Amino acid sequence: MVENLNGDLSSRIYRHPLIKRYTLPYVVGHSKLVHSDWLRSALIRAVCYCSSVEDFNLERIYLELTYLTNGYSLRFVETHVQHFFNFFHLHPMRYSRDQTMHDRFRHNWFNYIKMQHELCDQLQHFDDNGQLIHFNYVYEYGARCQFNQQFDRLWSEYFNQHPNLSIQKCKILLTTINLHSLSVLLSN
Repeated sequence: MVENLNGDLSSRIYRHPLIKRYTLPYVVGHSKLVHSDWLRSALIRAVCYCSSVEDFNLERIYLELTYLTNGYSLRFVETHVQHFFNFFHLHPMRYSRDQTMHDRFRHNWFNYIKMQHELCDQLQHFDDNGQLIHFNYVYEYGARCQFNQQFDRLWSEYFNQHPNLSIQKCKILLTTINLHSLSVLLSN
């Protein structure tokens, strides 16, 4: 909802009065995974829509209560909400009522969105020119970040002077594939 409050543009999330409060979207399958993604998306929406820190905090509390009333543990809620704030290195923002800090948080979020669009454009440019290489690898356990860094180091070491495969000439995407056990596949 967008309002004019004493000459200031104010925005917040609107809830239709006929929709039941504290309900989560219906999902089939891995509800915890889907609902953790939904919580992150709802918090992102709150950052984008709530121009005042009070409205944002009310929406965050509403989301936390929604999960708790639907049977999710306090640990689940705390972990996911804290992870959201840690992503931008704004740990104190969760309990802050400082409007300046909230404005900076929103600014960082919108800059992040802009950066994501620029990266997508760059990847599309590499793909259009046939310079995008996509590798999938099996990931079972261990530090994925270390593997990716080691792969990049080895790739640049071996193909540094190659006319088409050097890091300057192509973009490499590494994607993990999880191999599930038979019991996990049967339970799905």
